[in-house]
Amino acid sequence: MRELKQNKGITLIALVITIIVLLILVGISISMLSGDNGILNKAVQAKDATRGGEVQETVTLAVANNTGVDYIGGTKQTRAEVIAQLHADGKLTDSEVATLEENDVITIGGITIDFSVLGSISNAKTLVQAFKDGEINVGDYITNYNSTLNNSNATASLTSEETGFDGGAQTYKVNTNTTWRVLGLNKDETQLVITTGSPIKKEMDSSATDDWKKDPYLYLDKAEGWYNTNDELVSNNILDKVCAIYAGRYATATKSMRIEDINVALGLTLDKNSNKIYKTADESKTALTAYQGNFGQSYTYKTNDYAPENYLKAKYPSKYSSLTNKKSGDSVDVTAFGYMYTDSSIVDQSSKLYDVLFKGTESGSNGKSYWLASSGVYMNGSDYCNFGPGAVVEGSAGAGSALFISRGHSLAQWYAVRPVVYLQSGVTVDDLSISSSGSEENWTTTLPNSYSGIPLEYGQITE
Repeated sequence: MRELKQNKGITLIALVITIIVLLILVGISISMLSGDNGILNKAVQAKDATRGGEVQETVTLAVANNTGVDYIGGTKQTRAEVIAQLHADGKLTDSEVATLEENDVITIGGITIDFSVLGSISNAKTLVQAFKDGEINVGDYITNYNSTLNNSNATASLTSEETGFDGGAQTYKVNTNTTWRVLGLNKDETQLVITTGSPIKKEMDSSATDDWKKDPYLYLDKAEGWYNTNDELVSNNILDKVCAIYAGRYATATKSMRIEDINVALGLTLDKNSNKIYKTADESKTALTAYQGNFGQSYTYKTNDYAPENYLKAKYPSKYSSLTNKKSGDSVDVTAFGYMYTDSSIVDQSSKLYDVLFKGTESGSNGKSYWLASSGVYMNGSDYCNFGPGAVVEGSAGAGSALFISRGHSLAQWYAVRPVVYLQSGVTVDDLSISSSGSEENWTTTLPNSYSGIPLEYGQITE
């Protein structure tokens, strides 16, 4: 019995010792986990160091990108845009963003990042806010946009295969005398949109024997002219290709104007389901009588009609092999639409907006009619349909004009090209200079006589 009690006593002592040891270990563990040199704190520091490294890398890459833009083109990132993106990605906290609004340098996880390499701190008002506050207005001139161009020597050349016009290549070069005017805000009111004061001119040769080489217009013809200006069919719209030569470091997009750009500027909404256009601010959505369209309809091909797909596949069998030939009984959706901008319900002709978009676009004045990168299909009853890009000309603006006609001939047309630029949301009044007055380059040419059209050599439907 004595031996048994002794053994039990030893067990109790061992248990007490074990508990004491465990408490010591717990204390050691807590000490290791917490405190300035604790595991948890070190983990936080490591996480912050990683985040700081990522922020530094982003800033470094942005600087490299901005430097490269000066040589190879592209879009520069402003200091505000880099900070906003880092914040959105969770790489900068709210307090760190607030710090950067007052300082160039910030330290994250022991890593010091200098944001001054992305530009100085600016509390200047953005162009978007200045427009909303009425300090910038439609029609104002952007006087220094050309000094921000990515490449003042940029060139765009369009081949006959791209335009469908058989005369040869048509070339555009940057003209640093080009004027730029405010068009308004984009649809969601986050960017200021500008356009050239007048359409841009093609390179001209006054000594040439061919008339088309002497004027400033871009000549488009046949299915090529329709296909290569159609956003739904190509990702490299040739009208955008021309306008891209005016890309600048403050631009998010430089492209050919579209009818949608004009609709937004005019405050118009196109309801394709109901096939009507109305003033966006009109809660009753009353259709404007100046509008003409036939959405929801389709044209049915007949034997001996011509289809663009058939034409392109036959003329360029390797390039357009993915297209499907049309047969008799197949149909094509009608997508063209337009309106008379001379109608008072569309725009006030005494306004700056009319002056920017439409003044001089009639062929009888100074011939500033221009293409819109807004291809469409227009139907003339059940007889035939037309295919072509959009245009502003002779009192009308719309999507779709006749280049390729299903009854068997092409109808070449020639208009100028009109860029539109979407500026970065963070661009301020310190970045781009605004003036309420300016003057336009004189146009000394008028639109050539209309083209009578020639029979199509490819594309006939025989089955």
